[in-house]
Amino acid sequence: MAPKGSVGGGLAEFQQRVGYVFADEAQLLRALTHSSFAAESYERLEFLGDRVLGLVVAEWLLQNFSEADEGELTRRLTAAVRQSALVEVGKKWGIGAVMRVGPGEAVKESVLADGVEAVLGAVWLESGLAAVRAVVIPAWQDVLTVADSKDGRSLLQELLQGQKLALADYKVVEASGPDHAKVFTVMVKCALGEASGQGGSKQLASAAAADALLAKLVGKMTKNEKV
Repeated sequence: MAPKGSVGGGLAEFQQRVGYVFADEAQLLRALTHSSFAAESYERLEFLGDRVLGLVVAEWLLQNFSEADEGELTRRLTAAVRQSALVEVGKKWGIGAVMRVGPGEAVKESVLADGVEAVLGAVWLESGLAAVRAVVIPAWQDVLTVADSKDGRSLLQELLQGQKLALADYKVVEASGPDHAKVFTVMVKCALGEASGQGGSKQLASAAAADALLAKLVGKMTKNEKV
């Protein structure tokens, strides 16, 4: 592994793992530079890469899951752009070995995730959306194809547990209609936010509430507020 603050001799190998070779290596170095190492860090590229990733994933999901409703698409998008997915991609790329950080600064999982997004932002600036798509789809293939194996409640629980937060609280706030066709409204609340959903049973309403909250969280992530 290269020393902290240095890309060592692994930059060429890193680009091979990413699947993109930069014409302007300075752009890549910027994407790999933490603010503890230099004032001109990856933060602006990360801002861009976060949005480009969401766009590429959303486009791919629409093309490949034509029968999926908004809830399923939201769950898949949430799983693909959350920090844990970015960290897994960063580990596959070996990005921790080439990140440039200052003395005493650890290459934490959050730094790995930020670096992945910054690299995507740098790819977009140099070669555009098609190049980012060619990088993202192979690297995210596993999570894109299996992310919906869990329902919204399970995925929300994983997000909370991953941040060591208390589990979500689900509460029936309304039940309307005749006994044979009741409609339940459930409110879900947790440290990440709250939302409500409706369904023909408490379970369905709870799942709808979880999907609604996940949709809100995806919106936050596209504004660079990772969960």
